[in-house]
Amino acid sequence: MNTGSPLAARLSLNIFAVLIVALIIAVALAALYFLFKKLEEYKLSPEYAAKQKNHATRHSEIQDIEKRANLNKEEKEILHSIFKKHPLPNIIYAVKDVELMESYLREVFEGYNVINDEEGKAALFRVRSKLAKVFASPQPIKNSRLIPVETEFTYTPSQGIHYKFKLNNLTPEEMLIGIPEELPNDEKPEILSKISLVFIYKKSAPYNLEARVVRYQKDKNNQEVVVCGHTDRIFPLQKRMAPRIEIHMDCEFSSVKVQVTKKGKNESTDYFPSDKMHAGILEDVSSGGCRIVTDLPIKAEQYMFIRGPLDGQNEHTAIGKILRTTQNKNGKFILHIKYEEIELKLSNRINAIACGYIK
Repeated sequence: MNTGSPLAARLSLNIFAVLIVALIIAVALAALYFLFKKLEEYKLSPEYAAKQKNHATRHSEIQDIEKRANLNKEEKEILHSIFKKHPLPNIIYAVKDVELMESYLREVFEGYNVINDEEGKAALFRVRSKLAKVFASPQPIKNSRLIPVETEFTYTPSQGIHYKFKLNNLTPEEMLIGIPEELPNDEKPEILSKISLVFIYKKSAPYNLEARVVRYQKDKNNQEVVVCGHTDRIFPLQKRMAPRIEIHMDCEFSSVKVQVTKKGKNESTDYFPSDKMHAGILEDVSSGGCRIVTDLPIKAEQYMFIRGPLDGQNEHTAIGKILRTTQNKNGKFILHIKYEEIELKLSNRINAIACGYIK
């Protein structure tokens, strides 16, 4: 006996076919999801990381580095010369290894230094700065016990006043930090107070450390040290554009008359320093600028002629512009200066000393 029409039978078959197709799609999606999760787990595994880190550098990876760091033609050639001379595994990992890249950049600098190629040196320092800006991400420091002995700290009790401390020793419970003789008693952090110190971790990124002062004592060399408890309050800071040399040395400066001459679409700028010089203290020098401490309340946006140990060693000159003026608690004015005119050779020398390529 016929209980259904041909149309109903066809509808039943169509529904069944749709269910079968849906089931196949669901199984396929589940399989793909399972494979995706497995692949993600593998990418997080030590085996995958080691394999990726050690595979031969691909041309596409070099191009990616060049693009992300925004290297020009001359800078690209420097990077290519490094990896041509030192065939390395995956460049993506290599550029993040600060000590490794620093050794190769220093080698390139030494080659330029032999032939006095100042343009090459300048390009090298641009490469160094660009790579560091993009790839030198701060390493997490979980505890002050990981900070190497001999690390230098910068202590700033008030704006514009800086002192250099040094980590002399570590115990399981404490840090023994050497303090300079010139640190006045009224600038010393009080016992049980918190102290804030800035340091560079393993020649890479700057960090700020906050610790509790426990006591003061003398070390075996009769040097006064401040003893602080260990801390996990260690935070990365923004890295400066140019490496710096921290000094505190006499200098002199004068005002500058600026003359801009236009010829068609082109223009040139000439600087005419005044003969009247003023005394100041030169601090925190880099290839891009410096700080000068003075008794004079000079306003920002003015141009200056500067004469002094701009490389931290010998007398040099430069023209700079005051970006801002601040005042410390001693009533001194701090001029924050950006160089507008500085010799390329001097700029390279400052960078080389600050990076530790030369002494």
